[in-house]
Amino acid sequence: MSTTLVFQAILSGITNGFVYALIGVGMAIIFKGTRIVNAMQGEFAVIGALVAVFALKALGLPYALAIAGGIAAGAVSGLAIDVLFVRPMLRRGAGEESFLLLTIGLAFALSAAALYFGGRDSHLLPALGGEGVVELFGATTPVHALALTGIAVLLVGALRLFYTRTLAGLAMTAASLDPDGATTTGINVRRMRTYTFLLGGGFGAIAGVLVTPLLSMNYQMGIGLTLKGFAAAILGGLGNPLGAVAGGLLLGLAESLAVVGFPSGYRDVIALSILIVIMILLPNGVLGRAGRKGG
Repeated sequence: MSTTLVFQAILSGITNGFVYALIGVGMAIIFKGTRIVNAMQGEFAVIGALVAVFALKALGLPYALAIAGGIAAGAVSGLAIDVLFVRPMLRRGAGEESFLLLTIGLAFALSAAALYFGGRDSHLLPALGGEGVVELFGATTPVHALALTGIAVLLVGALRLFYTRTLAGLAMTAASLDPDGATTTGINVRRMRTYTFLLGGGFGAIAGVLVTPLLSMNYQMGIGLTLKGFAAAILGGLGNPLGAVAGGLLLGLAESLAVVGFPSGYRDVIALSILIVIMILLPNGVLGRAGRKGG
């Protein structure tokens, strides 16, 4: 087995892992703040990517504005889900199962909408750094992949600071841990839940616009991204957004390294089998019980 091949797989795994991590972080943010398992998190990525493509190619907006528009579209989608669906269901006393069914239904509906408006074609965004590649120990990786990794690290660090150093982040954490107690201290729990959906939708859209220069986006990709993000979130502790980063990297590396020794068609089977074993041995996630309390 070539050392260069292994290192190439590691670089690819890290890139994919951070994409899965961003999806998982968004899912964990929403679960942390609302206790809702969002089965349509990958659709935020599809929305963000397709809106950015449309803004860039059809409207002719500058690249930065197109990307900002895609991220805003994901965040607004999260807001709309809270206002149009979650709030009315909460008023009627809906349970966790109802919200899970809601997000599954919305995933199919948004996939159909993406098919209607975006067609069956796959779309790409320009890569940061153009077609440039970087060679590391004989392996090569696109400049955009390094940019994606750097941006993801910065976003995760910013999220950590947001939850621990800002009034809004502390209020969101308090509202998620003890809604009744937070209300007595003057925190608007409903508003904090809305911020949670905004943030979760934005993270999903960021993952979409970052991966689209590397992997063409189409209406069918949402479910696959949701499953990978969910696996990342579960591995890190579903209520811990920062734990999803560890889970995403573990999943990405397991996928890529599986290809080194086995045919690529077995990649998902081997990676997910490894994850099953990990969850049997570590049922509270790779970070243990502390990881489930959130970051």
